[in-house]
Amino acid sequence: MGDLVHTLPAVAALRQHFPEARIDWLVESRHRDVLLDNPDVSGLIEVDTLGWRRRLLSPRTWREIRESIRRIRERHYDFVLDLQGTVKSAVSAFLARSDRRIGFGASHLKERAAALFYTECVSANGGGPHVIDRHLRLLRALDIETGERRFPVSVSPAAEVAAERELERMELSDFAVLNPGGSWVTKRWSPERFGRLAVEIEREWKLPSLVVWGPGEEGMAREAVEASKGAARLAPSTSLRELVSYIRKARLFVSGDSGPLHLASACGVPAVGIFGPTDPARNGPFGEGDEVVWKEVVCSPCYKHRCPGYGNVCLTSIEVEDVLSAVRKRLDGK
Repeated sequence: MGDLVHTLPAVAALRQHFPEARIDWLVESRHRDVLLDNPDVSGLIEVDTLGWRRRLLSPRTWREIRESIRRIRERHYDFVLDLQGTVKSAVSAFLARSDRRIGFGASHLKERAAALFYTECVSANGGGPHVIDRHLRLLRALDIETGERRFPVSVSPAAEVAAERELERMELSDFAVLNPGGSWVTKRWSPERFGRLAVEIEREWKLPSLVVWGPGEEGMAREAVEASKGAARLAPSTSLRELVSYIRKARLFVSGDSGPLHLASACGVPAVGIFGPTDPARNGPFGEGDEVVWKEVVCSPCYKHRCPGYGNVCLTSIEVEDVLSAVRKRLDGK
């Protein structure tokens, strides 16, 4: 999800430069809601690579793969941009019918082999280190030079109403949102510390917390709520669009490096990011005044899904007071 959010400004720049063009976006089905009603996108081509890996031997999987390939090849494109830089995304670009497949050079890719599938490689050097700015630099292959960051993230009226009803039921009007989940184990700060943070936020700002969670994360969210001594409430199960509604109504969003954190920055909500194995200069929250808590250790950044024997010290060394200090700076404007 974070990759999608970080790519929004590049697609917005494409639309501004090519107002009449058809711009299709290849997206994982589970994250499609982030892009629904996006005025810069003409159409979505959905794939479910996670589901395919889980049921690789099923005939249904191969039918879905064939249909996805058919949709990728349905049109002839003037150019195809691979902003993710993995072998998976590069192969998808290769499958599309186009004479121009544009990506970064091997030294700037998540997976260097992806460069083999491009017809043009662009240097990521120059400008800021954040991945958003790197994505914008890829547009130089199309003679587009811009640093503008625009994030069109929509909320459906139905999702807005559902969120308002739940907040009214929980008697929450002014609140913080805490997100203890994350796609990697190494990105997840302790739920118990999230709970203690909620206690301090309520004590200092009279601000209750709402703990949100995604698939497979409800246990972590409940642990954080139990550790909060009543300072935090458990959010209901939400769709992505409902989550955006909760985020937009919050006074503060605190999370590890995750898609919801980047959504909060995109929506202009004050954010505090808790970072461990990833580099906040590249992946951190990007709203003006947003804060990051990061303790650089000898092995960081490592971008590993599992800590190779150091006890995840990059995150375990971050104390509640460290994050509380960042919250003070963000909320008090200092």
